[in-house]
Amino acid sequence: MNNLYKLSLITLALSLTACGSSNDKKVEEKPVVEPIPPVVVTDTVYGPFSTGTPSAPVYAYFDLDTGKVVELTEETAKTDTVWDIAFNRGSIFLNQNEDNLVSVNFTGNNADFFDANGDAVVEKFVNATPESELEDYVAVTHASIPTEEDSFKSDTTENILAGFYNYDTTTHQVSAAAENFFIIQTGSAFTKFSVADLTQSGFAMSNVTFNVSMQAEGATEFGDSKTVELDLAMLCSDTETASVNVDFETGMEVPADSAYHISIPCSDGNGSFELNLHADAKALKDFDNNYQGVDAATAHYYGFKSNEYSTKAFDENKWNAYDLEKGHKLWSQFGVYIVKTPTAHYKFQVTSYYDAEGTSGNYTFRADKLTAE
Repeated sequence: MNNLYKLSLITLALSLTACGSSNDKKVEEKPVVEPIPPVVVTDTVYGPFSTGTPSAPVYAYFDLDTGKVVELTEETAKTDTVWDIAFNRGSIFLNQNEDNLVSVNFTGNNADFFDANGDAVVEKFVNATPESELEDYVAVTHASIPTEEDSFKSDTTENILAGFYNYDTTTHQVSAAAENFFIIQTGSAFTKFSVADLTQSGFAMSNVTFNVSMQAEGATEFGDSKTVELDLAMLCSDTETASVNVDFETGMEVPADSAYHISIPCSDGNGSFELNLHADAKALKDFDNNYQGVDAATAHYYGFKSNEYSTKAFDENKWNAYDLEKGHKLWSQFGVYIVKTPTAHYKFQVTSYYDAEGTSGNYTFRADKLTAE
């Protein structure tokens, strides 16, 4: 830990006062000097921690309490309660485990690094250094912690196919959101669908009807629409049936080990209000019905997501800007964030995305616990 000490210099002043005697003698009074303790400023720098390469990215999981990396696999990290913040190439993640739910607040420093349109101000980014931005970091203290609970944002995990139904909070009735379309990518083929109708049975669906259009491999537009109807009460009647797996191309239920587009979990002899993608498929929401087809060659730019995906709190106030000097480089805004764990608050600032050799994906950052004075 680097401790910077700010010392104040006290100038000693001599006061002369006159006595009221007849000989007009002057008596010198010694001033009282109050000692001023030094102000200790913490500036703990961690890293660099590697997050792999663009072709082989890896996660670096970090525990703010101990100031150490936690060695975990992606699978074990999902249930781990030790790590607080994680890094994977250009993205920063927060632990979502209910026993260690972590959230973040952006202090708003360096807001002028972006203009009114949200575009990066190039000279601000390229001229900033860890040294020039230390003052902003030091200025954040325990008193900087916002008291409003909604000032802190957590990462959330969402289902890409969420939004296929409407729920009336007054009547507690569920209806199909027929206007909300989804597009599924399976290899170079694409399928567009919405839930055209459904029948509610308690907390489940007894029937569901899909409106489906297929774009075959090599085609550029979706074909004519068709309906796929499922009697979920019948298909889920067998207690050993875990889910109904649907191939939209044939409109048929298929076994779980077959190729299919979506699955509907069974619940109490009906279908749950839940749709899930096949593990090899991805999807995007087209709630405005904008896409009449998908260009397979540029599909990776459309924003297709896997069945479950994370919405990152750090994306709301990004820590970086990209390719400012046409060199495919990430530049830190040197934003100061307050990270909240169940037991403490920490200030946090990314100081570099590169190691000493200029290799990307190597995070260096400041992080210190905020304690009341």
